[in-house]
Amino acid sequence: MLGRKRIGSVVVLAVFVMCVICAMGPRAMAAGPIDLKWGTAPAGGLWQVIGTAMLEDVLKKNPNIKGSNVPVGGYANVIGVAGGKLNIAFSFSDVVNDAWEGTGPFQGKKLRNIRVLGTLFAEPMQFAVFADSGITSVQQLKGKKVTPGPKGSAVELVTRRILEQYGITYKDIQAQMVSFEDGAQLMIDNHVDAILYGAMVYPAPTLTNVNSFRQIRLLSISDDIIKKLVKQHKGLEPYTLPANSYKGVTYPVKGVASFCNIIVREDLPDDVVYSITKSIAENYDRYVKMAKAMSLGKLRDMPKEPGIPIHPGALKYYKEKGWVK
Repeated sequence: MLGRKRIGSVVVLAVFVMCVICAMGPRAMAAGPIDLKWGTAPAGGLWQVIGTAMLEDVLKKNPNIKGSNVPVGGYANVIGVAGGKLNIAFSFSDVVNDAWEGTGPFQGKKLRNIRVLGTLFAEPMQFAVFADSGITSVQQLKGKKVTPGPKGSAVELVTRRILEQYGITYKDIQAQMVSFEDGAQLMIDNHVDAILYGAMVYPAPTLTNVNSFRQIRLLSISDDIIKKLVKQHKGLEPYTLPANSYKGVTYPVKGVASFCNIIVREDLPDDVVYSITKSIAENYDRYVKMAKAMSLGKLRDMPKEPGIPIHPGALKYYKEKGWVK
């Protein structure tokens, strides 16, 4: 009889402990080691560079966290986070909205287990042709050889959206979906007429490289096209590159921009997300020195919502800093 009482007590205690853990929520799950799988971009890309630096800073301050960068990129990062192969990743604001609403490449599949950790900086449209090419408008790209970015990349997705507003599909152009570096070399060698970045870090190293060989021209898009894009694709915003954005580009360039943000899985523990958010914020100036694109954002704008909820762990940090109410 005594043995049965002891067994009963153990069972009651176990049930009590489980109830406490459930009541504590995600924060309790952080007691064990956390293995971060951080979706960045292929080697050499900005996301890979700053992602490596950010992860290093997180690991230094948090011995209970380990992790590695996974060079995926594009909307595959979002799929990776939602599917559990990644638990944190970079993405674009319009792509994240597509995932949340089940539109675009996520047609019919709403991914609602993703959350925003923070928004970093704008990645503006940059459609480049050679200045002496005679091409002065997007409409003139029909029939031309172009590279819109790697297939499946978020950059290529935004490029398609812009072209579609002009009634241009891949049937109307000769698209070569190669890496950014290969695309630059193709243009230098006169094998393509244009590099079309729907969203890209500024200044884009590949365009700077092309411009060093031969003067480029950046194409603007019309105000009505900008309005349509912003209305139809949440996460895109009007954006004008200033004059002299590149050597010899002495005029402002009207377009749109998506915003680079960091997303996490909904079930990533609150205290882990809090620690990551705090680490990025405290080392923000270091990242600005590493990558000029980071200067297009502001530290206090990290809580900017791209249309989906901010993770509670990140929100806790932003409230402590007084950046959100």
